[in-house]
Amino acid sequence: MRGFCVRAFTLAAILASAAPLRAAEFFAGKTLNFVINFTAGGPTDLEGRLAAKYLQRHIAGSPNIVVRNMAGAGGAIGVNWLGEIAPQDGLSVGFFTSLATSAAISAPSIRIDTTKFVFVAGGPGVSVAYARTDIPPGLKKPEDIMKASNFWVGGLAPDSDKDIRIRLQLDMLGLKYHYISNYPGSNEARLAIVQNEIQLFPESMPTYRSTIEPMVAAGQAIPLWHDALDDGETFSASPDAVGIPAPIFTDFLLKQKGAFPTGVVWESYRLLNSAGTVFLRSAVMPPNSPKEASDALRAAFAEVTKDAEFQAEAVKILKYAPRYLTDDKTERLYREKLVVNPAVAAFMKDYIEKGRDSLGK
Repeated sequence: MRGFCVRAFTLAAILASAAPLRAAEFFAGKTLNFVINFTAGGPTDLEGRLAAKYLQRHIAGSPNIVVRNMAGAGGAIGVNWLGEIAPQDGLSVGFFTSLATSAAISAPSIRIDTTKFVFVAGGPGVSVAYARTDIPPGLKKPEDIMKASNFWVGGLAPDSDKDIRIRLQLDMLGLKYHYISNYPGSNEARLAIVQNEIQLFPESMPTYRSTIEPMVAAGQAIPLWHDALDDGETFSASPDAVGIPAPIFTDFLLKQKGAFPTGVVWESYRLLNSAGTVFLRSAVMPPNSPKEASDALRAAFAEVTKDAEFQAEAVKILKYAPRYLTDDKTERLYREKLVVNPAVAAFMKDYIEKGRDSLGK
């Protein structure tokens, strides 16, 4: 009996020591498909390719990484491919924008159950709402927008994260505005701002830093607020927003209204805001991917975040240094955002349709 116990203990020890060894060697001599769900040259692609470059340094086993762009349908083509077609062998990872927000609005273009993806990392990012300073009666500080009315707000599509979020923000503030959408991209919307076709637009942080801040310095534009990061418990300012002379939206709303709203509008906004800011980017693997593969990738994303060379090159190219959250709390929050309250889902569907109906009015 004593000999049996010794052998059993020895076998258990060998198996325990073998588990991390398998994880460390899983990618050795293999190729990892790194799937980006937007076109080459766009912000998701630029960040994704830079992340892939540095991931190769930090993934145990040093696999070859092949970046593949699967664009179309607002990012849904790449998401559906990863969930429906990609082999579940641990050799594919999606680097997606708007995955969580697509789930939040129950986007019909997403055919698969996103809750079955294996979570790897979340990449936070926020937008800045800015406006022309010549909106009557003239904007000299963010709260002056409360005196304005009948200005035009631009967007990309009634069902896009940016459009829904800026409309909800303006509606909760009680502002009267006109809405025009379906600009092909942010470049076209910024041109519309310059030409005074629209007067207010939300812009991503890197573009705000590179393109809008010169307009602010020239007195042509003013930041109104930037999105708050919402981890489900508290609202906080993104480190990327340091130096922007405007508050987070939740602080602005509280100051103007004295209290947060209640009910489905507020619940819908919090869902969409958290999904779109804490999880601006999502790194996920196909359902049933081997745990040793996802563990290795989570560890690698955590190391990339701390990589000083990555941060320096990112600031040079992207104008900000992405951060990737891989902890268990972030994964729990991510999965919460993929399961939408039916009342919120119904509200979102109706709100998007109302946006379509109000276009150009």
